[in-house]
Amino acid sequence: MKHLSVGGVEIAYFDEGKGPCVMLGHCSSASHKEWLPLIEDLKGDWRVLAPDLIGYGQSDPWPIDKPFSIAADVDVLLALAKKTRGPLHFVGHSYGAALALEAARKLGKRVKSLTLVEPVAFHLLRIDDRPEWKEVEQLGLAVLDPVAKGDDRKAAAAFMSYWLGRWRWWLSPERFKNAIAATIPKVALEFSIALDAQTTLSDYAEIAAPTLLIVGAKTRAPARAVIELLGGTLPNAKVETLKGAGHMSPFTHPAELNRMILDHLAAHR
Repeated sequence: MKHLSVGGVEIAYFDEGKGPCVMLGHCSSASHKEWLPLIEDLKGDWRVLAPDLIGYGQSDPWPIDKPFSIAADVDVLLALAKKTRGPLHFVGHSYGAALALEAARKLGKRVKSLTLVEPVAFHLLRIDDRPEWKEVEQLGLAVLDPVAKGDDRKAAAAFMSYWLGRWRWWLSPERFKNAIAATIPKVALEFSIALDAQTTLSDYAEIAAPTLLIVGAKTRAPARAVIELLGGTLPNAKVETLKGAGHMSPFTHPAELNRMILDHLAAHR
């Protein structure tokens, strides 16, 4: 892993391979390791950049005395982009996909393709007054209230039960539960994006790069609603459904998902 400082925060990132550059963004409570199977498929023909976002993996946490905004993590992607020349391809899942959207707005024509797996750009539901926003609000309360009371384990249970299902969370090993609980304060900060972000669908309509939007057939309603909004807005987007998958498809359906990603990258290399 390599390191760089972004806004005073030490960021760890994977950088390997030669060829066109593809940058990978992981989901909340994860790290670049989420994409290890995809990295193995890519690094023979691509240069792969995969950061641990702020507060995850080997990267430093966000300073507790500073207000957080999505710009902090977007700046990580932009700082890595400065280490490359020529076109860039972005692949992101969940929070990492939402960041890729914002980075694409900043980088403009440098972005040659986007592959977004259920971007959690939930602020669009709030701005568009979609009924699915109420579900996001309920999840936010279930996470933020216990965090405010110092009960990160309860917040982690609420967050992961929502995305994984209660039984899968309940059956997860204690080591996994403890690791997720350790990341929950950062997850809580990320909910501020859904509450405060002002980027509109019209803003995203400026992204001209060929975009593949991937949605799990069994995902949650808010995630599906975001895909619907973006699919009808991005000028060069197509939507594909991953059969049998929920929101966590990089973990539950990696082979099928990575095949879709690799096909899209190859088509726009």
